[in-house]
Amino acid sequence: MNIKDLYYFQRLISTQSYTQTAADFHVSQPTISQAIKRLERHFQTTLFFRQAKTKALVLTPSGQQLLLAANDIIANWQHVNESISHLRQHTLRLGIEPSVSEHYLPALTKPILEQDLLSSIHTVEMSANSLVKQVLGGQLDLAISGNLDQTLDERLAVTPLRPFQFKILASPDHPLTKMDHPTFAEALKSPFVILNATYLNKLVFHQLAEQLSIKPQVLFESDSSTLINGLVRENLALGFVSDITTPNDDDLVEIPIDDVQLPSVHINLIRRAHQFPIGLFKQVMDIIEKTFKNDPATPED
Repeated sequence: MNIKDLYYFQRLISTQSYTQTAADFHVSQPTISQAIKRLERHFQTTLFFRQAKTKALVLTPSGQQLLLAANDIIANWQHVNESISHLRQHTLRLGIEPSVSEHYLPALTKPILEQDLLSSIHTVEMSANSLVKQVLGGQLDLAISGNLDQTLDERLAVTPLRPFQFKILASPDHPLTKMDHPTFAEALKSPFVILNATYLNKLVFHQLAEQLSIKPQVLFESDSSTLINGLVRENLALGFVSDITTPNDDDLVEIPIDDVQLPSVHINLIRRAHQFPIGLFKQVMDIIEKTFKNDPATPED
């Protein structure tokens, strides 16, 4: 079976026209007809029929199954072509979530420079959701991203690098710091400043508030942990932070969260499941895994 036949079949069902499909691929209309006949001979079934009134092409159950499979096969074939092209060029596309980049990029850059790989790695920052989509779509080869564990796609190969730990950040003058066992419910009586939707912090914060059926007071959302620290330091609000976005500020108080069920969140190394880690790909994966393993700040699960 020729993969081109699947391309023709996929486009034909999309355009509903033999003429348009042939024009799209710059081939003759009989070429499309012959491709459909080959597929039907191969599977020994009818893939679709033409509705009498509307002339629409209606898929049979076998045709529906083949279209689903064709979509996956074509997407994977495109990814393979892109991956091999990048292997030939000795390049790799790496995506990093901003909070992870802020904390780990300096440590990652050192071995990349030592192994003379800087010119071969194209690095971009984007949100966790965008990273997952771009890895699945083939625009990225690897991603380092914070993810809620239950949200990851089965088409991804995922290597956990370290868990996230979340806490409340407060000024020493805030009433919460005077309590023996401050709770998240008590904290939600005060306004918060949080990181924006580029980070997982916002999603986790609102999930915890929903557990308690409390509508939180969000004074401000930002992509700058420095700005959040400043507002907390001035005792204008509490902060909701992870351990990798927490600054080394001795004048701020970190309050653990233990009265609500925190979701399972990890920083993960993500790639497509069918992408084999060889050559440059394997080198970069090894650097990333070793960097996280050797980081003294990495907590145990």
